[in-house]
Formats: sequence, C-alpha cells, structure tokens
Amino acid sequence: MNGTLPCRMAAQADKLAVALVINRTAIEEAIHRDLLTFKKHRGVACWRFGDTRNGCLRRLDGQPFAINGERPKALAETRGEAWHRLIGLDDVLANDRREILLTLEGSKDALSALHFAKAENTLSQVGVAVALSASVNLLADDIEKFRGRRVRIFGDADTIGQRAASKIGDQLAAVAKVQIFDLAGLHCEEGSLVKDLFDLSRIDYDDFEANRDLWSVTDLDSKGERVKTIPTRICFSGFSKIIPSKQEFFLLPPPLPHGSPESHGFPVYPVSSSQELEKELEELAKSNACVSRHTARTRRWKLDRDLMAVQKRISRKLNPKELMTSFDQWHRTSQPHLDPKKTRDDYLGAFLAELGKVRVPTGEGEALKIALARISTSPLPEIPGIANAPESWRKVAALHRELARQSANGTYFLSCRDAARAHHCLNKDSACNINHALASRLGVIEFVRVGEARPGGKASEFRYLLPL
Repeated sequence: MNGTLPCRMAAQADKLAVALVINRTAIEEAIHRDLLTFKKHRGVACWRFGDTRNGCLRRLDGQPFAINGERPKALAETRGEAWHRLIGLDDVLANDRREILLTLEGSKDALSALHFAKAENTLSQVGVAVALSASVNLLADDIEKFRGRRVRIFGDADTIGQRAASKIGDQLAAVAKVQIFDLAGLHCEEGSLVKDLFDLSRIDYDDFEANRDLWSVTDLDSKGERVKTIPTRICFSGFSKIIPSKQEFFLLPPPLPHGSPESHGFPVYPVSSSQELEKELEELAKSNACVSRHTARTRRWKLDRDLMAVQKRISRKLNPKELMTSFDQWHRTSQPHLDPKKTRDDYLGAFLAELGKVRVPTGEGEALKIALARISTSPLPEIPGIANAPESWRKVAALHRELARQSANGTYFLSCRDAARAHHCLNKDSACNINHALASRLGVIEFVRVGEARPGGKASEFRYLLPL
C-alpha cells in the first residue's frame, strides 16, 4: 500500500495512535509495510497486526473480547505450527532490511518498536519481527531468514520474558549477530515498573536521563549495560563453534539483496533529519540569545518554551545530547551579556530546572488567545440532542472548536481554568463539569488524555468531534 491513506483508514489510524499514544507516523509506516490493517471481527472494529504468515487481532476501542466466558485482549489467527511463525519477515526479506528489532510478546510492542525508530530517526533502517508469545519455538526456515543480519531482541522485563529472549537469542546466534535489550528495573511516569517495550514509551524522565541505552533503543550500534551481545555460534555438520562477540565478521556470506525500500514504494525517511533537528535547536538558541545585560532569565525562559514546542511536534522528549546542543549555542552567543559572577554551570542548572516548569509551550498560549477572540465573533455550535442549550455550554464547545481548527493533528490541550474564560458566568469547576458532559454524553468532544487535578498540573488533551 502506497501514498496517502484512504479517509476511513486514516481515521482508524488516528484513533489507534491516540489510544496507544503511539507516534502517528509509526502507525502509518506499519500500514505501508502491510503489517497493520483494520477490519471487523465479531461485529467489532479491530486492528490486525500481521502479514500473510501469521497475525493477531485487538479491538480498536481497547476492550477485551468476550468469548465463551473468557475475556482475551488479543486473538491469534493461527494455531499449531503456523502460530510459531514470526510476523514481519516477509517485509524484512522483500526490502533487505539488515537490522531487525525482534519483539517477543505481541503487536503493541511491535508498534512501539516503530515508535522508537521514528523518534530516533532509524525508521528507514530497521525491520520489525514479532512473536505472538514468549513461548514460541522458532521454525528452522524462519531462523534462516536472519542469516547475515543484526538483531536486537526485546523480551518482557519479567523472568519468563528474559528467559525467552535468551533462548531465542541462542537460536539466532547461529546465523546472525544478536543483542538482547534488558528492560528490568525501569519505571513508567506514574511509578509502575516497565513490563515491556510498549511501557517503555511511557518511561519516567529520571530513568530515561540516567540510562544512556534508552537514548538509542533502536540503534544497534549503541552499547551499554542494558545491551547484552550473544556470542555468534557458527554451526558445522556435527558440531558448533562460538565466535567471540567482539569479532565483526561472518564465516558465511550474507544473502544477495532482494530489492530496496524505494522499489516497493515504502517511505524512506532522510538520514539527515537528525542533522536538521540539530540545526533547528541551534537556531532557536541563537534567536533567544541575550542581546543586552539582565535579560538572561527572560531569554532563557523563551528558549525553554520553544524547546517544549519542539518536543510536542516530534512526539518525544529531547534527549540530553540535544538539550546540550541548544544550551551550548545559547551560552556561547549570550556570553558577552551574561553576569560575569555566574558560571556556565549556574546557567545550565537554571536552564534545565526551568525546562521542567514550562506548562505552555510556544504557540499554545497564543492559540488560546486566538480561540477566545474568535468565539465572540463566530456562530456558536449547536449541542446535539439539547435544544436551546445554555450559552455557556455552547461557548465552551465553540472554544474547543476553535482550538481544534488551529491544531495540526486534531488534538489540543485545554485546562478547566482556561475553559472557564469562554463565558463570564463560569469558574473552573463548572467548566470542568461542562467538559465532561460534552464528552461523555453529548459527543461534542472526547478526552485523548485526562489532565492532572492539581495546581500546575498538565491540562487535559481533547479532540473535537463535530464538523469544523
């Protein structure tokens, strides 16, 4: 499948991206690789991750299936030997993808692998292979398809997942260079332990900052404490021999190429994109540099807001290296106007501390001002099912509509306190009640992510459901 997605499929892709909080480009890449489709099963809208060899289904609304008194979250399409076949190897061979991310326990981990690849600018380089469970036994012809390639295996963080990763790693070491990525001991943002690669996309920032391996999850050249290399095992008739992992060669030649991504119409993402991001970060630093004394705090805060806007646009947090690229440029350019009594470390500490305090990235505050101005001059939307709805309700709905019109991806943030600015009779509590009514009962908006009910907490994220 090539080109722009059909409207219905694009809407389903958007819904899946929002539900899983997976980068929309990663979802689209899975579709273009013929690994992700949408269909109805048992009368329910589902997404299927699979190829012609194997696949599984999950409900698009995230709910479990109800089958014979059981409530499985995913349904495998195959049984017997076919159930053990790895998904994704057709794409790997057809496009000669030399580096493979192998996830061992399901489809959400596979989409997460593409999510990280997009964030780390490796999407055009890596293939994805997927086992439906840690209990799969690799088939001989599947193992052969890895010959001459490099593989990074992601098992679950529990004992079963780690044992499965080691077992499969040993099997593949006969034909490929194998790494195992260890997820144990990491925490999600809400404090729970990371269980799998899908959870890793919700990593706590402190864990992320302290683990250099997490900066390059999909880069097989990266090495660290969490990356274990399996010694290459070359098999001959009757015996096998272990080749030390530090050797960078194979005794058997790799297979001939089977074509290229371009020849099959798959999008090829530019290698220079990381360089373009670096250039953008440097330009933001220059534009926010101090041009006179006593402006460091103001200019630095503007830079922090600009960097938070970049993070929102690329759907990931800037890593420490990228943040330092911007800070170093800002400090060099601002140097003639900085306080000589303060050191570089003083300014660096303030830069990083203030970055975490940004609640409104560049553009969001301006979007709210524009939206509030427009609702006073534009016709107010009707509330479905409620004739003569209160003006305050229609004003809040109009505010959602105007924010949606300014959004590039259809979603936007709005706090209850800001929603109350839509009408003079509202406060944050009454605005909160209206938001919930518009979402849960009336179908005007939907919550993409519920915000934090505390002072300074993150605003809720919404999608407007009525015509714009």
